[in-house]
Amino acid sequence: MSDPLGAVLHAPHDVRTEPLAQPPVGPTDVLLDVEACGVCGSDLASYAHGHYVEPGQVMGHELSATVAVAGEALIGLEVGTRVAVRPMRSCGTCAYCLAGDTHLCGATAGRSLGYGAQGAFAQQLHLPEVEVGRDVVPVPPGTDPFDLLWAEPLAVALHAVRLAGGTDNTRVLVTGAGAVGLTVAAAALAQGVAVHVVEPVEHRRGAAARLGATVTAPGDPVGDAPYDALLDASGVPAAVTAALPLLAPTAPVVLVGLNDAPVPWPVGAHRVTGSFGYVDADFAAAVDLIVSGGVALGDLVTHRYPLAQAGRALDAPRPEDHVVKAAIVPRA
Repeated sequence: MSDPLGAVLHAPHDVRTEPLAQPPVGPTDVLLDVEACGVCGSDLASYAHGHYVEPGQVMGHELSATVAVAGEALIGLEVGTRVAVRPMRSCGTCAYCLAGDTHLCGATAGRSLGYGAQGAFAQQLHLPEVEVGRDVVPVPPGTDPFDLLWAEPLAVALHAVRLAGGTDNTRVLVTGAGAVGLTVAAAALAQGVAVHVVEPVEHRRGAAARLGATVTAPGDPVGDAPYDALLDASGVPAAVTAALPLLAPTAPVVLVGLNDAPVPWPVGAHRVTGSFGYVDADFAAAVDLIVSGGVALGDLVTHRYPLAQAGRALDAPRPEDHVVKAAIVPRA
């Protein structure tokens, strides 16, 4: 049998489809057939600038997969089972891990899928030392793979929403409706919190509206102010500054979007918190929401590319393409 193929990054804007030799499956390992893998904003940055990765890396961490081979010591993991995969892997022994803050572990960069370990822009993925129910989570066979690939970004969103106050809020403001902003909106809506989204791009506003949020473009009048919290998914300081007058005086401001620019200042009495990654409970809750139908985002995967077109999938989306979310389907 020939080796499975993967999209290997050689340099910025240089990704090549190549065979990937897979190691033997040990007693606690699993070999997965990748069904689909979402393209994250961090993947775009890696492809464009080489950020976060070294040459030779196979990227991709937002995946749905089925079990091809399960290690003999793994219980409850049958061949053919569809699974959600937790891509962020930590050491388990540092002070952060022992405190439950696995997302702050300094070893995640070398261990996590797409960032040190092989990622899922590939036909198959080998995972060593798997804990069933944590690293791979079996789901019902009818779960849509394009819904399931949202598990990791939804975990990120649930973490951010929790930092913003969770169900203590009645209505929140979300700035930015890219993939992160949409999952933040979906996470809050699933918890019964009303959401208003400010987004400049029309097709993204439409996607947020389909989730159940109210929407406006920047500069348009926003009703229902003041809001109980701001979750910024744009990474644009001007968006945060424009949103501050729409908040209750002590409403928390949670920064989810990435940007190298300084945080806007002053911010009055608002508590400003950065949100990064997620913890185990967030990922488990994300999978539960997807399996139960509480969050269904598969229809937002507007662009689906075969492995041979990985470079096109990783190019910065053009406005005329109306991309909400792109995914690579390695076996297409």
